[in-house]
Amino acid sequence: MSSDILKGPAQWRKMVLLGGLYITQFLGLGFIITAIPAIMRASGAGLDSIAWIYALGLIWAIKFLWAPLIDRYGSKRHGHYRGWLILLQSLMIISLVCAAFLDIGSQMPILAVFLVFASFFSATQDIATDALAVTILAPEERGLGNSIQTAGGLIGNIIGGGLVLIAYQWIGWSASLLILAAGTAIPLFTILRHKEQPAPADQRAEKVGMKDLYRFFGRPGMGRWVPVLLVYGLAISLAYALINPMLVDLGWSLDRIGFAVNIVGMLASIAGAGLAGFVVQRLGRKPAMLWTSLLVTVSIIGLYLPGSGIENTAVIYGTIMLMLLAYGANTTILATMMMDKSDPSSAGTDYTLQYSLFSILAFVASGGALVLAEAIGYTGVLTAAIAAGLITIVVVLFYNDFAPVVYTKTDQMDAPAVAPVLMSQAAED
Repeated sequence: MSSDILKGPAQWRKMVLLGGLYITQFLGLGFIITAIPAIMRASGAGLDSIAWIYALGLIWAIKFLWAPLIDRYGSKRHGHYRGWLILLQSLMIISLVCAAFLDIGSQMPILAVFLVFASFFSATQDIATDALAVTILAPEERGLGNSIQTAGGLIGNIIGGGLVLIAYQWIGWSASLLILAAGTAIPLFTILRHKEQPAPADQRAEKVGMKDLYRFFGRPGMGRWVPVLLVYGLAISLAYALINPMLVDLGWSLDRIGFAVNIVGMLASIAGAGLAGFVVQRLGRKPAMLWTSLLVTVSIIGLYLPGSGIENTAVIYGTIMLMLLAYGANTTILATMMMDKSDPSSAGTDYTLQYSLFSILAFVASGGALVLAEAIGYTGVLTAAIAAGLITIVVVLFYNDFAPVVYTKTDQMDAPAVAPVLMSQAAED
């Protein structure tokens, strides 16, 4: 690995650009998914009328359906992905500003429309941001770049779903939304200053389309990679879903749970993301995937005490911190690998498809964990999660295709089906 990474201003500009985009895509979304249900409940709304808010998260799981459009169409004048980002960042701001002047009680139907718009624009901005990251980050920069991606999302959630919610009781609805809109506007300055090179998507002989979604699975090595992608987050998805109900059953108050999981835990995740970027750069992809899988498995073992009804505050905090540190590292390394498997000429489509496969399975696993816990108890689900963690370690041990895939400029410009050129494994390790 190069020791010169991030010593030049060009590399710093990349990271500042991506950091701003990743943080702000979650400012409004964190408030919508985390804060608004609490605000509605405090105002007397029933649980059934709040439930639809959480369904907005599904937009992120199905965004692969319109990802090819982001790759296919773009502005040559303003830059392919840069043009999309200017538009989508502006639409996110407009949605939040419009929502700020509506009443959350009496005008919920029209407010819901703007919340759906904000969630959709946020998810679509993520497609364009991920595509831009794939095209501007060199393979040796992706570990750090994806640390910033993971940490940025977590910081956005902490601000939007935590700090603004705390301030809400003093500043009210309109001021909260306007602050989020102002924060979302900040990256526009770096986007406008960014000079995007001609996007590989514009140089393809055959434009990106829906067929690229299924073509992805036919590429060399994808039959081995997809099982790794699917299993890698299974253990932590099963275990993480149990934390909040488990702590409620132990008698913890909601504010105590929020502090432990959403503040202390998220800070641990940010630390894990940064640590993962360092490990990927120094040790390589495979060792990084192995140690994070091991951390996840060990942290799940720590949940056996609270899962058995035994409250030990030190153990609970330690387990939450270790699990979410592993979560931040896990997410960062997986994102790095997903970038490695993405063709820059269909970057948004390839990366988003992988993300959707991973997140849909995680969503199903989280819901399934709660259903299973009702039948076999917390410890039964934790045992299944540990088994999933051990299976993940074995799968990663036997997977050896860790060299980033490089697509040559000639391939991107002249070939309808882009042929990958693998970097040497020695360069990776």
